[in-house]
Amino acid sequence: MLEALDRMLLLGENQEVEYKFELNSARRISATLSAFANTGGGTILVGVKDNGAVAGIRLDEEVYVLEAAASIYCKPEVKPQLFRHDIKGKAVLEVVVPEAEAKPVLAETEPDAWKAWVRYGASNRLASPVHLELWKMSDVRERPSVYSTREQKLLSIWQQHKWISLNQAVKLTRLPRHIVVRTLASFVRWRIVDLIAEESGGFVFCLVDE
Repeated sequence: MLEALDRMLLLGENQEVEYKFELNSARRISATLSAFANTGGGTILVGVKDNGAVAGIRLDEEVYVLEAAASIYCKPEVKPQLFRHDIKGKAVLEVVVPEAEAKPVLAETEPDAWKAWVRYGASNRLASPVHLELWKMSDVRERPSVYSTREQKLLSIWQQHKWISLNQAVKLTRLPRHIVVRTLASFVRWRIVDLIAEESGGFVFCLVDE
């Protein structure tokens, strides 16, 4: 287990690993719990600086904040596994967050504001309407051999635009927003379209390379 921890400290923050110098806000850490639970799971290393240097923690206080975040500020409750490690005399808390069976997991990062988060690279982002629709689509139909008129209309956009946002798709097709959201979610599920994270924090869609 320590070898795996050494690799996480060496490789830096990424899609599956986040460093936290300390946990001083249950609401803030709830966003990371939500993001990992909604995006394949991940690990939080508490007592580690952004550059990977081990700073150590006061274990009891960190565990209290984490448990509050997981049980009070996440819905449904997240149940991470906690492991304590001693590295050169300093304590590090390893928090392993499993992928949720039922998505989305919402986080109350602000009072009365429950939102779903997703993990892209080394950052947490608010889930888009397309993410929310995808999580509803457990019984989505198979990729059709012939597309509907609405699907064809949306697909035609990529003949002139390499990337499109949800708002652009609504504007260019003049279709109702909920129809565009549903159709884009189907395209993502069918692997026709990729959902790409932008540096600005938003998302765009592009055709999958065949």
